[in-house]
Amino acid sequence: MRPLGIYVHFPYCPSICPYCDFAVAVSAHIPHERYANAVIAELAARAEAFAGRRAVSLYFGGGTPSLWAPAEVARVVAAARSLYALPPDAEVTLEANPGAADAARLAAYRAAGVNRVSLGVQSFSDASLRALGREHTGTEASAAFAAARDAGFDNVTLDLMHGDATQTAAGAQADAARAVALGPEHISNYALTLTALAVDVPMARDVRRGRLSLPDDEAQASMGGALRETLAAGGYRRYEVSNYARPGREAVHNALYWTGAEYVAAGVGAAGFWRDPSGPAARRWTNERTPLRYLAAVERGERGLAEAMTEDLAPDDLLRERLFTGLRLVAGLDLAALEDDLGVSVRERFVAALDGLVRDALATYDGRRLALTERGLDFHAEASLRFF
Repeated sequence: MRPLGIYVHFPYCPSICPYCDFAVAVSAHIPHERYANAVIAELAARAEAFAGRRAVSLYFGGGTPSLWAPAEVARVVAAARSLYALPPDAEVTLEANPGAADAARLAAYRAAGVNRVSLGVQSFSDASLRALGREHTGTEASAAFAAARDAGFDNVTLDLMHGDATQTAAGAQADAARAVALGPEHISNYALTLTALAVDVPMARDVRRGRLSLPDDEAQASMGGALRETLAAGGYRRYEVSNYARPGREAVHNALYWTGAEYVAAGVGAAGFWRDPSGPAARRWTNERTPLRYLAAVERGERGLAEAMTEDLAPDDLLRERLFTGLRLVAGLDLAALEDDLGVSVRERFVAALDGLVRDALATYDGRRLALTERGLDFHAEASLRFF
């Protein structure tokens, strides 16, 4: 039986970063209990479609989930365990803003059932943090990591971002070195991206209008290379385009997205994925992006759902998605298994694309498993587009 993950989106933030296109909102009053009630109602309403399944992970994303009252997080965790048989030792991750992550609060989340914390550090440079619109400082980022350790967390991941207007390759390398020195179990490294976003964010508008200049692709690549070298030297293995981990500490939940697994999602703007266990049918849904509309829809009792968009996916749609996401993994993609899973031809259909990737040193292929090379991972989007 295919693994199942649970994603819960908490939209509230102290402020909105100028590059962020997630479903977020700033509110003087966060309806902690009301929002938890709605999420639990939605999880209950969706449980029938995933009947008999056993969840392997729960992820609280945002927004800033570390603003949510720990007692309400505990209620959601309990609901996930009851409705989706989430085991006691399953990975339960909560994203935390370094500015809202003191030891006492993190200890309360740990008591609520969270066993993995994801700190949105982005950078340890105060200049970079200001350029990214972040409200915390580099010192506070380090303090948040220490607070997570003090709270008893032995599984912590740090998010880094490179490519802001102030950054250089040396600065990116310094960020990676600071992260390695702290010793988290997992580190993510993302390039600042302003294309193909869900909404037109302020930073993208500033770039279009000439008010802001960002590093070009070559400079971005140099920063990414500097980060990778430093993380590798520090003992972090690259296992996905943007993710690095100590052995055995790879993200359980995020791997579901890369391997085509299903995930039930609840909350403002949350996107979920379901596949028919008896056939090729699949469906994706995305919820309302505005908190008031989401809460009103769930509370009206419309089966507890607040969907703004649904999409039925044909086998060819699934195939291209699986190729795109699966090739993000350093281990690559078993094309024979993919053919069995989806009931479609892959290897015969894409002979030219496969040959071209190998010829251009972007991938290795043994007749069954396709894996991008280090260079191919750096150009993942371009390599994947050869199948489209």
